[in-house]
Amino acid sequence: MKLLLLGANGQLGQALLQQLQQQQPFQYLALSRSQLDITDLNAVATVMAQYRPDVVINCAAYTAVDNAEQQAAACIAVNATAVGHLAEFCRQCNSLLLQFSTDYVFNGRNQKAYTEQDIPAPLNVYGHSKLQAEQVIQASCSKYVILRTSWLFSAFGHNFYRTMLKLAQRGQIIQVVNDQFGCPTYAGDLAAVVLQLLQRYQQQGSLAYGIYHLAGSPAVSWYQFAEAIFAAHQLKVNLQAINSASWPTLAARPANSVLECNKFCATFAIAVPQWQARLQQLASGDA
Repeated sequence: MKLLLLGANGQLGQALLQQLQQQQPFQYLALSRSQLDITDLNAVATVMAQYRPDVVINCAAYTAVDNAEQQAAACIAVNATAVGHLAEFCRQCNSLLLQFSTDYVFNGRNQKAYTEQDIPAPLNVYGHSKLQAEQVIQASCSKYVILRTSWLFSAFGHNFYRTMLKLAQRGQIIQVVNDQFGCPTYAGDLAAVVLQLLQRYQQQGSLAYGIYHLAGSPAVSWYQFAEAIFAAHQLKVNLQAINSASWPTLAARPANSVLECNKFCATFAIAVPQWQARLQQLASGDA
């Protein structure tokens, strides 16, 4: 089975590539943005026609949530328009499309965790672009799995975990919001689950296609996540909890973007990853 991994230099792309290199369960072609810009329609068409992948894993995305408010066209071009073309190419090639979406498709006003049956209502451009991607995939592609995930962290790329460690080195007061709740997800765990799904697809020739929530457990606030990061690294910092009104950002963010993953667990008999153990391993260098 041949895989085409797009966005191989991003946080999730690097996590997937690391596991593919270690396990080597499939033949794969991994391309970074510099090697293949997914907004270049002709270039994507050429790669699809020449490589003829059985599975396309799209990790390419515009993920700068605040910048997207001022660069909406660029965000939508990558996250929505390009994904629509990719879905059409997958339909033509009979390829499975594995796409990643976000908790930010929801407005955060639910008092409980969000299920796949809840109606999306994004608050920001980034969330809108990822929701558009979901919709164009559903409209044009029958073989797809969309995984909504949240709060990705790892030793790769730009993420909250690495930002907190950088701030700790400065010895200054660190203020983190305590009224936004979500599910931290270790990118390596998400990558491992993806490989399990692909192995099942290889064996069975099919999957239960659709949209699923897949994020770490338990849910916490950003402040609680920061506390856990510093505790795991045994760092003493001046950490202060603030409310989001005291930390204005260009993009509005949901107060509650906790994802319920029961549908995924029941469908695929795969447990939700526990992020706290992974955080400890990451801090000790064992992840």
